[in-house]
Amino acid sequence: MKKARIINFEWMCDYNHYTAEQFDVIKLELIKHDLKQAASEGCNIVVGVYLLDGFLQPNARHKEFIDHLKAIELYSSSIGIEKIYLVSGHGENIEDCPFEYFYLDYNLRLLVNSYKVKELPRHNNDNNKFLFLTGMPDRPNRIGLLSRYYDRKLLDQAEWSFFAPWTNTDKLWCRNYLNHYTDQQFNQFLTDCERSFDTRYQTAKAFYGGHGGESDVIWHDVVDIDWVKDPTYIDSKVYSATAFSVISEGPNFWNKDNFFITEKTWRTILHRHSFIFAGEPDQFRYIKQLGYRTFENYMLIKDYAYIEDENTRLDAVVTNTKYFLETYNQHAESILADLEYNYNRFFYHVEKQNNLLDTFKNELRVPEDDIKFYFESTGYNNIIRRIPDGF
Repeated sequence: MKKARIINFEWMCDYNHYTAEQFDVIKLELIKHDLKQAASEGCNIVVGVYLLDGFLQPNARHKEFIDHLKAIELYSSSIGIEKIYLVSGHGENIEDCPFEYFYLDYNLRLLVNSYKVKELPRHNNDNNKFLFLTGMPDRPNRIGLLSRYYDRKLLDQAEWSFFAPWTNTDKLWCRNYLNHYTDQQFNQFLTDCERSFDTRYQTAKAFYGGHGGESDVIWHDVVDIDWVKDPTYIDSKVYSATAFSVISEGPNFWNKDNFFITEKTWRTILHRHSFIFAGEPDQFRYIKQLGYRTFENYMLIKDYAYIEDENTRLDAVVTNTKYFLETYNQHAESILADLEYNYNRFFYHVEKQNNLLDTFKNELRVPEDDIKFYFESTGYNNIIRRIPDGF
């Protein structure tokens, strides 16, 4: 007889106190504790979840990750756990994985949970502005692309968000990247461009940035931040006030596997926005692989998203933005059909996720409370766990 539990295999590392290697040892012991508890309750199946980074980050330390999974497998079999499945929330493939695994895009899931009780606006093609949501500033497709719009005076036709760099490392990176500015010009650019649509991310800034933590905040305390409790949400009015989006996707920093997208793309599709894509070429290919329409046929530079050199690609993004602003209404009817197609395709993926969760519940007999806890949340605060005293 099948009886299953979900166990969180992906505990976020305590960056303040442990190296990755030290944390691997601690995490294994804590997972063993949860496995033992599940076995004592009569469970013979475990669904292990990697929802935040999924299989993206482990690929950077592949051997250590596979050894970690094999240690889990050995311990599980010794206490009567007959089968372990894995669920990746970010990244679809992992070589040499000893377990059967499923992919469930966690960014998509959080977004659906966040907006499912909210009324979404209909698309309004009469708008004459584009939307550019950034985030962490120290990336060419964030501060670099924004500076291009700023220099070409396109921000008069934009709604945007931009957080000025706040750690010393980020400040240095951004200043070096924009080395065509004098110090005075750079500071004026930051003053003119800093903007947000709400204050939620401001409260989370101390936990992010700097590529290594320049803050003495305790990482676990991020669970109390409103942004972490609902990171995909932004007021839908920013979409109804603009005609199309420029998507500054985040890349995979650990390796070259960029066949994924985040809430930035999913949220654009859900809100029936056409888009110009400012991300890695493989991310654009991934969107097309999923079956979505990607609007390059309306652009002046139609192959812009495949340009490998990032500076050249971002220049093409700016050219296409200006062109699309000027020609958008000429294609309004066909664009609207594309938007509806993408919107319906979005819910096709949602339904596939729902079917997978039904399989967990009905065939593996995973408790409904487990499914609600891990898959019906609007944020990821519930899967960041504190390391108990004594470890």
